Amino acid sequence: MTAERKDLVAALSQSIKAIDDDYKEEMRELRALLEDARQEAEKDEPESVKLKHMLADAREMARTFATLDPAWQAVQRIAKMFGLQ
Repeated sequence: MTAERKDLVAALSQSIKAIDDDYKEEMRELRALLEDARQEAEKDEPESVKLKHMLADAREMARTFATLDPAWQAVQRIAKMFGLQ
């Protein structure tokens, strides 16, 4: 495995751990996609096109989550104030 792919695998593993630590349920689809990408990157001969598509999809999912997370946090705080959580 090349040094570049080792770095990619390490970065994907760190991202998965961060999701597990902070966002379990909210980001389960992104986590699954990152796990698939990590497994693909670990292969002796990964399919580069497949890996690039998975990473592009993950990027878009992360952007969407980052955009919507503040609103989701606000909804959760309000629900907690009213005892709905």
